[in-house]
Amino acid sequence: MPRTGLTTTEIKDKAVEIAIDQIRAKGFEKVRLVDVAKEMGISHAALYSHFQDKTALFDAVSERWLRNLDTKQDLLVSEKRDPLQKILTWFLNLHRMKLEKVKLDPELYKAFDMAAEEAKPFIQTHLSNMQSQMAKLVTEAINQKKIKKRDVKLVTDILISAGTAFTHPKLVAQHCDINRETLLVDTIEAVLKGLG
Repeated sequence: MPRTGLTTTEIKDKAVEIAIDQIRAKGFEKVRLVDVAKEMGISHAALYSHFQDKTALFDAVSERWLRNLDTKQDLLVSEKRDPLQKILTWFLNLHRMKLEKVKLDPELYKAFDMAAEEAKPFIQTHLSNMQSQMAKLVTEAINQKKIKKRDVKLVTDILISAGTAFTHPKLVAQHCDINRETLLVDTIEAVLKGLG
């Protein structure tokens, strides 16, 4: 097949885009690397040099989504406003973005959920980003005396544990037909009150 004239990054990005379209159109299980390569106009061997198998391509799809999610959360963390409100908004955003993915892109969410179950490296990076974002918010809240001075890691762990019922991939999917935002807000506000 002819050379694409694309860089490695461009090939990977194009493959991810095509995979997303095919997952949405055919379903998670029916996507094959051979079909993605064909649509790209390259040999499947050329695509295998960038993705060792279908799982690696699906991981790239999920990793892109998580990077975008983390970027949105980073922007929230850097906003200049009440840190307690930012903490609450951080949980709401995370819940809403995952819920939206479950409802609008259920097949793509399956790929993400599989990667989360296997604790892939990019999932670990996402979890680390979550910890870092929350630690920044907690530090800001402590500095503004909105949370009592105590160990930042402990407070971060308490908050993330409290929000897990609303942000864990399995639990978001399991409760996707129930509006749980009020319960999420009540839970986080109660924890923040206890920490205040």
